[in-house]
Amino acid sequence: MLVIVWILLVLLLGLMGWLEYHNLQHPVIQPAKTLAPRAQLQLQHQVRQHVTDQAPRLKWLYYGMAACWWLGVISLLVSCYLVSAKLTLLIFPIRSVVTSIALMIVGIILLMIPALVWPTQSYDYLIGHSTQDHHWQLADTATFEHYRRFQIWLVLALDVFILIGWISWAYRVSTVPMVTIEYLLMVVAIAVPVVALITLLAQLPYLHQNRYLIPVSGRFGTQHYHANQALMQQQPDLKSRLIIVNVVRIIGYALGLYALWLLYANILAAAFAIIGLLIVLTAGGVWLPRFYDYLQLLDNKTLTFKLAGSDRFRRFRFHLYYFKLAFSILWIVIWALIIGYIYYFG
Repeated sequence: MLVIVWILLVLLLGLMGWLEYHNLQHPVIQPAKTLAPRAQLQLQHQVRQHVTDQAPRLKWLYYGMAACWWLGVISLLVSCYLVSAKLTLLIFPIRSVVTSIALMIVGIILLMIPALVWPTQSYDYLIGHSTQDHHWQLADTATFEHYRRFQIWLVLALDVFILIGWISWAYRVSTVPMVTIEYLLMVVAIAVPVVALITLLAQLPYLHQNRYLIPVSGRFGTQHYHANQALMQQQPDLKSRLIIVNVVRIIGYALGLYALWLLYANILAAAFAIIGLLIVLTAGGVWLPRFYDYLQLLDNKTLTFKLAGSDRFRRFRFHLYYFKLAFSILWIVIWALIIGYIYYFG
């Protein structure tokens, strides 16, 4: 078992090193000439200082992200202290174990926040504020999204590394290792829906701020209806596609509602709920970029809305992805609780 853990940790270290090296080779801040890794990091630091000096909002955001990182490190250190000092006691310390697990989970979540927030915010600022510095240029959107994806994977690999190391260490030093694992699973089961709910609510202001259909006239919340009507009038060939997408979405919503109605009659209601969720997510994910491309073909003179640019639409999709991910986790957790309740108490 110990050998397997060491192999996993070494593989994760190698993965983190490769991801970091890849991002250094394909940076968002692209120098005029190839730089050594240390010089590239110095250039990124200089650009970050330029951004925070020019934008006070981003300056405080950066300080907030740095605080998240340091709080995460402190939480992990306190968790490790509790593991080494309390789990070796003959009398099992329930409160210390739960506190240590909670701090460990909070720590790895706090480490993830800067990678999710800061790259996007700084890149969006640099897009809208060109610089006269000829020593570097900003990467295109595709390169940035690739960089951000690898950055998130790097922090995920670090979190998995910490999680595996913590579990193996706690299992080795604890006087009752299986009870420690049980409490770990219990705290994780509570933390997952809580984090998902916070993530879901946090995306709402960003989705509103970066909405790609900007109202010009008409009632609030009717822009998508007017966009569909305009597409059917100006692009008759797309009418059948619009109808198919809307029918598929209605089927997904209907399955979710039917699952709720069937809740106390049949435990298979959860299957309808999951199928409905998959249908709605798939239809939305496939249709949204095409819908945006079709809207660009419309004559803007008669529309009650204005179509935002591609950068704003990209930000909207980014936040919509995490909104859907958080909602999916909450939906699955809710139905898992329902099934558990029916199985044990029904």
